[in-house]
Amino acid sequence: MNFRKIIPPKALFLKNLALFIVFALFLNILTACIPVLIIGTGAVAGYSLSSDSAIGDVKCDYRSLWDVSVDKLQSMQAEITVSNIKAKVSGYNVVVKVDEITPKMQKLKISARRHLLPKPQFAQKIFMKIVEDLK
Repeated sequence: MNFRKIIPPKALFLKNLALFIVFALFLNILTACIPVLIIGTGAVAGYSLSSDSAIGDVKCDYRSLWDVSVDKLQSMQAEITVSNIKAKVSGYNVVVKVDEITPKMQKLKISARRHLLPKPQFAQKIFMKIVEDLK
């Protein structure tokens, strides 16, 4: 008995498509990488949210981004522990890293963890507050 004659080709295609979509969604959840696009901010073209951090390219000079990052964390009652901006904010361990791409473009990476568990939503919240202050 030929199995292909029992299942119509269209049904087989839809089944394979459904399995592919489920697999793609599972793979996205497994990697915990959620790309996000910000439109209309001017300071940032887009950023990505990984397992414990928000990372994006910011159009400004290094010193301005550094100063705004420190000011924003201090306004959130952060205890800044090291000069490369390691802080404790509301029980979260936050690390802010600024890397210069060009003199007018910086890469901002904010990582947040609580009790050794990654908290990307908190990192995203701080990232957005810093970018808003750059405007």
